[in-house]
Amino acid sequence: MKTRFHLLNGAAAAALITGSALAQDDASDLVQLEEIVVNASRTGAVESAIPGSVQVIQGAELSERLLSGESLERVLSDLVPGFAPSNGTIGEASQTLRGRSPQILINGAPRISELRGFGRELAMINPDSIDRIEVLKTSTARFGNGATGGIINIVTKTPGDAERTDLSFGLSTGMESDSIGSELTFSHERRVGDLGLRLELSRRSMGDLYDGNGNRIPSDPLVGQGNADNYTNFTGALVLDWSAGSNTFLARLSGYSFEQDIDKFTDYTTNPVSVGSDAYTGASVKDSGRNFDLTWSNDALGIGATELNLYGSDIDRRAAFVPAGVANPLYYPISPINLAQDPNAQSELSTKSLGARLTIRTPLDSWQSGAQLTWGMDFGRDDVTQRDLAGRDLIAPMTQTSLAGFAQLDVPIGNVDLSAGVRAEKFQLTVSDFTRPDAVQLTARGPLLLPAVDVTGGDFDYDAVVGNIGAVWHVTPSFDLFAGLSQGFSVPDVGSFTRRAMPPNPLAPGQTVSFASLQPEAQIVNTAEIGLRYFGDRLQASASMFVSSSDEGTVFDSATNTVTQQKERVWGGEAIFSYAATDALKFGALLGWQEGNYDTDGDGSRESWLPNNRIPTPFTATLTAGYEFANTASLNGELVYAAGRDKAGNPVLEEMITVNIYGSYPLGRGRLQYGISNLFDRQQDNITASSVRVNPLNGDAIRVADEGRRIYAGYSLSF
Repeated sequence: MKTRFHLLNGAAAAALITGSALAQDDASDLVQLEEIVVNASRTGAVESAIPGSVQVIQGAELSERLLSGESLERVLSDLVPGFAPSNGTIGEASQTLRGRSPQILINGAPRISELRGFGRELAMINPDSIDRIEVLKTSTARFGNGATGGIINIVTKTPGDAERTDLSFGLSTGMESDSIGSELTFSHERRVGDLGLRLELSRRSMGDLYDGNGNRIPSDPLVGQGNADNYTNFTGALVLDWSAGSNTFLARLSGYSFEQDIDKFTDYTTNPVSVGSDAYTGASVKDSGRNFDLTWSNDALGIGATELNLYGSDIDRRAAFVPAGVANPLYYPISPINLAQDPNAQSELSTKSLGARLTIRTPLDSWQSGAQLTWGMDFGRDDVTQRDLAGRDLIAPMTQTSLAGFAQLDVPIGNVDLSAGVRAEKFQLTVSDFTRPDAVQLTARGPLLLPAVDVTGGDFDYDAVVGNIGAVWHVTPSFDLFAGLSQGFSVPDVGSFTRRAMPPNPLAPGQTVSFASLQPEAQIVNTAEIGLRYFGDRLQASASMFVSSSDEGTVFDSATNTVTQQKERVWGGEAIFSYAATDALKFGALLGWQEGNYDTDGDGSRESWLPNNRIPTPFTATLTAGYEFANTASLNGELVYAAGRDKAGNPVLEEMITVNIYGSYPLGRGRLQYGISNLFDRQQDNITASSVRVNPLNGDAIRVADEGRRIYAGYSLSF
């Protein structure tokens, strides 16, 4: 039993968050828009009442970029300060938020277990289904396990009041004949009495990707993750809503199927990695999922507005086959006497999740006008297995159940909004006995056999009590100051610890280790933040600074293939500006900075810089300009910059500079969309992808090229 209570600690520092500028020539014509409720807050709070950095990226802004050919993870990395640049693949390796892992939710529900996962959530979502994206940038436990860096909550579309059909079709090319990408999306919504229906279908495909020098980028540059090339992805969803009196029901059933075909193995010895000469012999990369999300709400109950959400997912994922070498120095052999790599040693992950969230917002006006207590309970269950193609367990099969209770108090006092909350959660983890297969470690002297190890499982408990406290001072109607202390927690990737199980003498056969000797500590992250927000007629700005610390930080060392936990700290700040020079001309700037260190020798002092796979770049900036013509045509440009990183103990990473343009033009009953990414076809390393792996022979990064110029054109129609 591991039970701990952590008080928030750390020095507060300063931040900026965002909005988009409203522009009108006559201030008297300005229309005050109603603030949007941020679902990621779970309390029904609007952005201006949240004591921390939060961004809401609206569907119109998203669709304009997505319909111009950008991927969802790249759009988010360009628009969200603190979110590491996209690595250009279907995975999210090293794409951290403020140097830590974000919790990705769909309508407040997780898609995959935190116990073990290939991070592909953003690549598998149909972007056409997104209404808005909420980013809460602080460690938080409002939705449970995993949000040590913050929450990315994707809110999907629901049926509208009128019948509507949307169609879009797009083509893109990297200027090579085999680099064609295509996408086709369809949605239809209508109402039948009190029942609303929405149907969503999409198909996306991509050919080869090329860098700025015209060289093809390999299909598996990140060791099993799978690149964003040579794939086909189908998605579908059915959404229903129904109201009866004060009761509202909303259901979303969705699924997807992704497959990537690889023709050549990757050569990881070149700089950057390149397409090898050997034909790929593994099975294709796959990802498929089935999800449901059911919500009942009633805002007229005596205890307050009540919401019950039931969710579930069943996801199967297959990684690419990676030959033994500098990028995969630890592999599974055919047998203890035949140390050649087993052709069946290709990983397949299966996760099944079920959960329920009960949220009640009880007004306390009799005590203090506008005060509210948000409280409730959460339940979750995860089943996780990871096997090879022959059905052999690669991690210990495990099941985890969690039960949590929480309460959040929000009290307005004059011009100040105060908030404080607490969450208590109990995890029960059942780890099955399993045998970690024979493994081979490549060394300078040749392959070294690490005999199979029997891992004894058992039942284990994790308890956590975490809290938050904060305040927003509305200095004027357009200017806010905020400060907050918050805690998040995470049970780290338990599966990775069992996959790397090593006894005291790893070379001796027939040994047994217990999971109790391997199990990771539950990570508690404390974050302090202060900042400001300004909402003017033409200028909107926000800024903040933060510091987050943990005694159980998790670091993966790709050179030694080990996962360790130690004391660590991350600090930084961000700023966002949006200015409307005229009704038609707008400018923006998004700036983010973070850095961190950790204790590598266990002496209690943080003497080493966090590795590049936690902080691939210390500074990012996106500068934007946009013009809307009288006929509603638009032209937009952006300069995206990510600073290089040169810290002792880490390979040097070079800066990235990318210029993109995009826009649309009214044509017939629809709109023509266009976009060019990497306009000047700049040859450069992808800084995030190059932070994932280190070559154990020379200590340098295994570098991956960023994609060169890609041109997109599409057409969308609504009727």
